[in-house]
Amino acid sequence: MDPALPKQAMAEIVGTFFLTLAALVSGTPFAVALTLAAFVYAIGGISGCNINPAVTVGLVALRRLPLTTGVYYIIAQVLGAIVAFLVLSFTHNLPAVVYTQGTVPAEFLGIGFLVFVVAALSHGFVPDAGSGIAIGSALGAGLLTSKGILNPAVAIAMSLANRALLWPSIVATLVGAAVFALLFQIIAVGGKSDATGPEDKGDDKDKSKDKDKS
Repeated sequence: MDPALPKQAMAEIVGTFFLTLAALVSGTPFAVALTLAAFVYAIGGISGCNINPAVTVGLVALRRLPLTTGVYYIIAQVLGAIVAFLVLSFTHNLPAVVYTQGTVPAEFLGIGFLVFVVAALSHGFVPDAGSGIAIGSALGAGLLTSKGILNPAVAIAMSLANRALLWPSIVATLVGAAVFALLFQIIAVGGKSDATGPEDKGDDKDKSKDKDKS
């Protein structure tokens, strides 16, 4: 076992714990998206800040994360979400959950926003400095568009809060994550553009002029 795995799993527990708190207490996608953006910077260097079983499935499908590590991550994420539910249950009454699951197609398509950006980041298409902003924005866009949960671990915590299993969100996001991760892989193979931008083209013109002068 990788000696760093226990710390990585703990980071996933903590991150998912706070993400679930944001979802259960705020009831708004904005708080969830901002929490994810913040934790990308906080624990991204430790575990990659998956804090979502669907994201982990997507990264495993892309072979960016070993299967064994993925299993540990998913267990840690579900545990973090359940602990968040238990803490809220013991500290005060849970608020009415406004932010609930979407339809199966909505959850399936909504996770595509997040997985595409995470996949792009893992392939080096997104600068590290902008990773939190990009991933948080992608989740916010997905949540607002789908009106769903887009996180199986959070869905499990919400299932406990609502006393009803929100299985469409759990299944649709896991399947959607794998599908969109593989779709990104197809697009990304040889997908980095060598095209020059306006400034580069200007430089090329200057170089050609210099050659003509010589």
